[in-house]
Amino acid sequence: MYGFSVVLSAETASFRDPSGQLYHATFPLPPLSTLIGIAGAAIGMNFQQVWNFFKEKDVRAGVKDISKKVNGKGIDLWKYQKIVSKETRSDILKREFLFRVTYCLYYGCNDVVALEDVRKGFVSPAWALTLGNSDDIAKIKEVSKIQKVSEGTVDTGGIKKILVPGNHSEDFSFDWQTIKNTPVRTTLELPLVKQLPVDYIFTEDGERKGCRYKPFTFLTGMQQLKSSCKVFSFGNEKIPLISIG
Repeated sequence: MYGFSVVLSAETASFRDPSGQLYHATFPLPPLSTLIGIAGAAIGMNFQQVWNFFKEKDVRAGVKDISKKVNGKGIDLWKYQKIVSKETRSDILKREFLFRVTYCLYYGCNDVVALEDVRKGFVSPAWALTLGNSDDIAKIKEVSKIQKVSEGTVDTGGIKKILVPGNHSEDFSFDWQTIKNTPVRTTLELPLVKQLPVDYIFTEDGERKGCRYKPFTFLTGMQQLKSSCKVFSFGNEKIPLISIG
């Protein structure tokens, strides 16, 4: 398999949990749909087009948080109007967002021509790239060259700050050595596990509805996997790549 990586940073980022209503909590990392959607914006494809492209070519994606500091978090208030029984009422929506983030996105594929099309998009994006909403503008800091990536496994503790397929809520530990060496008080949180769509049904006007779901684990902070995990080697980085094919 071949692969490349893209480093993106932004002042704010927000990856909405689709189950939220008036309170839009954010995922700590971009979910799979965001990783594919960003590639679509870079290439110049809408979401349906790039989703079908990734499925047909079996392009895989992964992500790691490489922010130098712990991400800050805030809440934005949105005032919106809704129609209830022919009446227009205003309401407040709370949107959670992350502050000053840096992510490394990874893409892999056996078809080097298809992968090069994706890479060229990030080198010269067709549309503006965002990490969530339209005002979460992302800056491209680095696009690597395409390289051969080998599949393997990583030992205990080798997976941190990363999106992992599967439910690993009972298969993690805290990095106690790093915690002991941290000079400030650290808040310990459990990994976030969510059922997220890995396939969609698209209507004629472009609307989408999830039709197949799988569990994903967001490893952040001091969390790390206890058991080995299937990964792909991007130099010194060991990254799980997720396929929708």
